[in-house]
Amino acid sequence: MPENRRYYPALDGVRAIAVLMVFWQHYFHTERNDGWGWAGVEIFFVLSGFLITGILYDTRESRYRFRSFYMRRILRIFPLYYGVLVVALLLDPWLRWEHHAWQWFFPIYLSNYTRFVWLKAWMQSDLLVEQLHSLRYGHIFLFFGHFWSLAVEEQFYLVWPLVVFLVRDRVRLRNLCLLGCVVIFGVRMVLAYVIPHEYLDAALLLRVTPLRADALLLGGALALMLRGPEGPALLRSRRAALVGTVGVIALCEFASLRLQGHQLLPYLMPHPQMQIALEMIDAAAAALILSALLPGSPVYRLLMLKPLRELGKISYGFYIFHDLLHSECLLVAMKLVGRDSLWLRSLTAALALVSTLALSILSYRFYESRFLRLKSRYPPD
Repeated sequence: MPENRRYYPALDGVRAIAVLMVFWQHYFHTERNDGWGWAGVEIFFVLSGFLITGILYDTRESRYRFRSFYMRRILRIFPLYYGVLVVALLLDPWLRWEHHAWQWFFPIYLSNYTRFVWLKAWMQSDLLVEQLHSLRYGHIFLFFGHFWSLAVEEQFYLVWPLVVFLVRDRVRLRNLCLLGCVVIFGVRMVLAYVIPHEYLDAALLLRVTPLRADALLLGGALALMLRGPEGPALLRSRRAALVGTVGVIALCEFASLRLQGHQLLPYLMPHPQMQIALEMIDAAAAALILSALLPGSPVYRLLMLKPLRELGKISYGFYIFHDLLHSECLLVAMKLVGRDSLWLRSLTAALALVSTLALSILSYRFYESRFLRLKSRYPPD
């Protein structure tokens, strides 16, 4: 592998693709076909595991490794995350949010568990435990449901640095990552048959951190393999791996549509094929990351397109903002074209895209960048 901590601009393209997939999922999915846009979160998980594990392994001998890692992560993640929560809190006297106990799970990064702790409320309406509702203006909502994936990552990174710094050996860490992927997959397959269906419908197998750590561990295994003698062979296989995994996913999608009469169940969580699909999506994400590391392939050239790279740089803000104002964009669209218009969904998405891009750019330039500059005080080594 080229120099370990080299910056790969094409990875920004990977981030852009992932966040656009999630955006598409939230604004264009239907009850008839839930689509695959949610797989963008899987790409984020694998990419995060790849980057963070590489950093942790490279700095395992550094004297200030814990302080540097956690301070750099805090400066990247916390300002915008808590900034949004603080703004929502400051709006309370004016909007009078409806208060619930589940809201305390968001400041402590446990939002991936809200729907399971308040399962009955979620079954009545999934929005009850994932959004703020204004009591003064009943049409105003702030949706926070997508914050669950941020909670999964932060919970994982409370533990993973300790493991990397204690084990240290590359081969042992690689084997631990791969073993973790296999074990977690097996556990999910078993749980798909024994967990009560209401928990499966609430996507427990998709949101509980110990059951989703396999995607992060796969990214970690990829980073560790690229730092060893198997790295060159892995890079050479990136094209075949990407084409193969995407092809298998496409076949599974086609088979699902045919077998279910052209109707997909949401996430197919009670079914074993969903668990297999998660592993294939993670493998495709790993192959996509490999394609972003070395120039030459059509995928690399796609990922290097300037619009994708620019979007990738602000992808964290884009993810945070993209679904917050969903209901407000929908209301504006209904006023413009009517509730029954064929253009309603597209106009809502267009309004959301423009507002999300504007907020993300402004946030990155005038707010997040101030904290990012402080990362230089905590070099990785």
